[in-house]
Amino acid sequence: MTKAAQNLLLVFLGAAVLWITLGSGEYVNYVRPGFRYPLVAAAVALIALGAAGLRREWRDTGDHADHADHAGHDGHDGHDHSRGPKVAWLLGLPVLAIFVIAPPALGSFTASRGADRAATPPPPPDNGFRPLSASGGPVAMSMSEFLGRAHVAQTGDPATLAGVPVRLTGFVGPAGRGQAGWQLIRMKIACCAGDAVPFPVKVRGLPQPPADSWVRVVGVWEPPARRDRTVVHTLRARSVQKIDKPGNPYE
Repeated sequence: MTKAAQNLLLVFLGAAVLWITLGSGEYVNYVRPGFRYPLVAAAVALIALGAAGLRREWRDTGDHADHADHAGHDGHDGHDHSRGPKVAWLLGLPVLAIFVIAPPALGSFTASRGADRAATPPPPPDNGFRPLSASGGPVAMSMSEFLGRAHVAQTGDPATLAGVPVRLTGFVGPAGRGQAGWQLIRMKIACCAGDAVPFPVKVRGLPQPPADSWVRVVGVWEPPARRDRTVVHTLRARSVQKIDKPGNPYE
């Protein structure tokens, strides 16, 4: 791989980052939405560096040829030591993959590796959760809020969540080994997909939709039999609606 090819690879890499950030919007499959503008800045910097390197290489092409010829007359081998190993071309495969087959957001395969483990309950807000009423319509909430409320209800007063219809959104995954029902999952990330943690909820009462399909489930929390241990909380489903994948697949 020549230096010109290395600089061209920088340009392609920057263009790929710009594409998934400003073109397709698929960057949210890998990082939080707040990283959009830093990614754009990094992509522009890569393109600028690659373009500057290409310009320098093309400008100095004639000079390099003269130096190589002079080195040959002086008894040196005259080989072009500016070339890297041919295997370096493999560095271009990730860039090609971004353009052709951009990896999707994390799904049930990743979440299934921890299907038997309950997520650490998210802490409640500083001023606590707002009261809920069982007589109203379904309350839309994030998976984090539901798990936090469920843990508070499990270890404190179950009446704070029991009988309250809630509406949760996530993708479908299998239940743990030897367990009935299926799981509704949402991945939680702090920075990027590399630190993703699954937030699963066990769903019972309705058939399982296809794995990895996105659904909106309305149901009520079922108090666990044990109050002294962390569990995968259960939702007794009343309805399941298939939906398109949300713009931001993570919480």
